[in-house]
Amino acid sequence: MNKLLLAASAAVLTLGLAYQASADCNGLYIAGRGGVVKHKIENPKKGGVGNSDNDFDKQKLMLSGALGYRYDYLRVEAEYVWRDKVKHNDFIDEDTSLKRQFKSYSYMLNAYFDLAPYSWITPYVGAGIGMTNLKFKENEVTSSPVAEPSSRRLKEDNFTWSVGGGLSVKVTNRFNVDAGYRYYDMGDLGKADVTAHEIYGGIRYVF
Repeated sequence: MNKLLLAASAAVLTLGLAYQASADCNGLYIAGRGGVVKHKIENPKKGGVGNSDNDFDKQKLMLSGALGYRYDYLRVEAEYVWRDKVKHNDFIDEDTSLKRQFKSYSYMLNAYFDLAPYSWITPYVGAGIGMTNLKFKENEVTSSPVAEPSSRRLKEDNFTWSVGGGLSVKVTNRFNVDAGYRYYDMGDLGKADVTAHEIYGGIRYVF
């Protein structure tokens, strides 16, 4: 009888701790992320954006902030993603050069699925939809006194989708550290196709 009571007490305690962990893990959260992003602009000549696919594929800084809600396996959030501008210069001749600049930032609605939400380490997968603002500008710089410099700008607000995944480490029931990867399809700029690959680390805190 004593053993039975001890086993029942242990089971109740375990369920109570599991419920407490579940309650602590769930709720409204804030998240911050930072990492590197690499844009890919395909068919750039068709869109008048650059001369080759490699003009704007340098790795640049990205930062984001998100407000979300977690319940068991599922997380949903609204996120703003800022990305540093990418610059590229082309020299036409000894007197003239073209200075090009490309920038993107996004407003996303994301959903994540945690495969083991109450473990210390859990993998997750995610997807998002939203809008990205794409900006491109080109300025001609010349030292020739007879040539007149030109400038050109392109701007698009495009539907964007993303997919990705990563790992989350639970520091406490309310505080998590994340690391992951995302692929973005940002639509067209002119007639050029814009995508991006992102690697990030981040933190989340449940209120």
